[in-house]
Amino acid sequence: MSAMFRFFVVLAFLPTIAYGAIIRGFVRAPDGSALSGAIVRASSAQTQSGGDGAFSIDVPADVTVLSISRPGFTTVEVSVSRIEAGVTLLPAFAETLEVSGIRATENTPVTKSNIAREEIEKRYYGQDLPMLMRDTPSVNAYAESGTGSAGYSYITLRGVTPSRINYTLDGVPLADSEDMGTYFVDFPDLARSLQSVQIQRGVGTSTVGSPSFGGSVNLQSIDVSRERSTEAEVTFGSFGTKNATVAMQSGELPAGFSAYGRVSFLETDGFRDNSGTDQRNLFVSVVKLNERSQFKLTGFSGREEQQLSFYAADEETLQANLRANPLSPEETDGFNYDLANLQYLRPLASGGDLAASVYYQRGYGAYRLYDDNVSKMNLRSYGLDGMLLGSLITFSRESGAWSTNAGVHVNRFRREHTSDLVGGPRDYFNEGTKQEGNAFVKLSREVGGWNVFTDLQLRRASFDYEGDVAIQPINWTFFNPRVGVRRSISAGNAAYASLGISQREPARSDMFLGEDNPTVPHDLRSVKPERLLDLEVGWDYATPALSLAANVYAMEFRNEIAATGELNSLGMPLRRNVDRSSRRGIELDLTWRPLPMLRTRTTANLSRSQIGEWTQFFDVYDGNGAFIDSRAVQYRDVVPVLSPSYIVNQSIEIARGGVASAGLTGRWVGRSYLDNTESRSFSAPSFFTLEAHGSLSLARWIPAGSPRLTLQVNNVLNDRRIFGSGYSYQYVVRESPVDDQFNGTNYFFPQATRHAIVRLEFKL
Repeated sequence: MSAMFRFFVVLAFLPTIAYGAIIRGFVRAPDGSALSGAIVRASSAQTQSGGDGAFSIDVPADVTVLSISRPGFTTVEVSVSRIEAGVTLLPAFAETLEVSGIRATENTPVTKSNIAREEIEKRYYGQDLPMLMRDTPSVNAYAESGTGSAGYSYITLRGVTPSRINYTLDGVPLADSEDMGTYFVDFPDLARSLQSVQIQRGVGTSTVGSPSFGGSVNLQSIDVSRERSTEAEVTFGSFGTKNATVAMQSGELPAGFSAYGRVSFLETDGFRDNSGTDQRNLFVSVVKLNERSQFKLTGFSGREEQQLSFYAADEETLQANLRANPLSPEETDGFNYDLANLQYLRPLASGGDLAASVYYQRGYGAYRLYDDNVSKMNLRSYGLDGMLLGSLITFSRESGAWSTNAGVHVNRFRREHTSDLVGGPRDYFNEGTKQEGNAFVKLSREVGGWNVFTDLQLRRASFDYEGDVAIQPINWTFFNPRVGVRRSISAGNAAYASLGISQREPARSDMFLGEDNPTVPHDLRSVKPERLLDLEVGWDYATPALSLAANVYAMEFRNEIAATGELNSLGMPLRRNVDRSSRRGIELDLTWRPLPMLRTRTTANLSRSQIGEWTQFFDVYDGNGAFIDSRAVQYRDVVPVLSPSYIVNQSIEIARGGVASAGLTGRWVGRSYLDNTESRSFSAPSFFTLEAHGSLSLARWIPAGSPRLTLQVNNVLNDRRIFGSGYSYQYVVRESPVDDQFNGTNYFFPQATRHAIVRLEFKL
């Protein structure tokens, strides 16, 4: 396995070979005026239109379509054979809102990766978004059920846990405001309705919702097309996986309307025992284009029902049954998630753009757990019903060398928490209210090849609780500044550096020490807000055959709210403050085309994460197993929970135009510790896994509908020791007052053995 991996790495660094043909064209606005700064992409090759709207690009021989985009305009894909007639870009609201409010542009000096629509269509086979993003640098992901197309999937970014990663869709925060978690199982098949994904690592640019600590993930909904089309897909795979989806673009309708809609159905039994999932989703986007303004309404309604698998299995059990799940078939959850976002864009006489949106989202449902899973006593239903209302207004303007973006965002979140004995009385009812407001201004100036960038954000949040005990409300105020500079060395060659501060409040579960219904009047100020100082230095280099992004980072934390490796009574991770901690590393993203039909990609992260001081508390038992005491042990300079020191992805793909393609992806993830004691006895082992995929156009045999058949095979080598995550329980056995023996148990989330997914798609 390691020899195969080394072969991939060596292949990625062979000398570059020139190839392709030079294609020329020009980009214009609807009024016929030239559009400068439009990004023209041909696979990994990229260029920009000049002041006269003209561009030239070296296009690989197997690429037949160019993607052309510009902030404030709809992204279009144009056949290479038609490019000489010129390309007209139409105004688009959604992208303007994201770029001016949240997204980083090409020249913003932050560390980022973009996944374009073309790449999503190629790599997506029904897996949750965290699994789709794990080919980008520093991303690690796993699925509780063992397969990414079933149940809950989780992501870490530079080792930072999911609740400290910011997610937005068209400027709408997706995380729940109380505990800052984002659960993609609640909005299934979302990736198929996305135009692009931008992953900013580190503090990035100002965003909405919970501040970015590990990074932020900005999702852009699919562009509504002015051309009518229909597409359908069916998927079948291992472990009872079935998936069907149909999407339609209406094209131009009367009165300036156009619409997009998709309905999706997904079912799977999951890899682990009793981990099946049943999901439904309806996604709709409607655009109204006026002479001087545009409205866009985007929304979806998702429904999921599943058997729970969020408890890991102990190592001894997994040796006998890799698919073991400690939870019972009766322990299930079912949730609905609805989102609606109304956006408005109007160009101003001063040359700027004004964008505004109002949004609504509601997530509601319940999960069932036994009080005692061994005796199957007292099945309880834990209900959650939360609603978020918010609004975002942004202004953007370019004047000469200056670019200005400013915005204001406010929202209010209210959620009810309940517990009921199934068939019996209610145990409790409580609710929390979280309110947030922030304002930001972003300024950038182009001076002689230099882009100087400043981003200032002022944010205020408050939390109020009503329940069985009286708890005083709390509020926080944060100032988050960012500065950076980017130097254009030559065409496709640039370096950048940035320094930023991000501060954020603790989550509800942190302040309540893991209690869902507090039994004591917790002091909400006992858990301190955490603070991050992030330094990023990077280099980007691009030619028609080679694209390279490399950077180093230093993330210095104060009062980080770090995972302890323990769980509360409902299976949620426990966290507490640590005084000082850090995450430092090197990242690489290299794409290379040595031949027109061959593409390789290497992404890597080599890092060192440390907690300065950590106190671990151990339960102490006597020789008969009776609890007698608790012992505290202090550790220094330890690696934090689930933070592997290296993550390397290597892929190789061969494509023959749009007819057929095949590829391999190797993923190598280092050892990760299950608690903060840095003990190898309590760690998940490093692993290497191999994935294979192939695609074949069936148009030669079935001329109607452009049918395509795709095969995805995961864990090709059938490795039974791929443990994506887990936790441990360490304890002390005291045989005598001077004889403490440390012992414990490891618990792992096993990932699926070899499995395959077959997809058939049609486009009309």
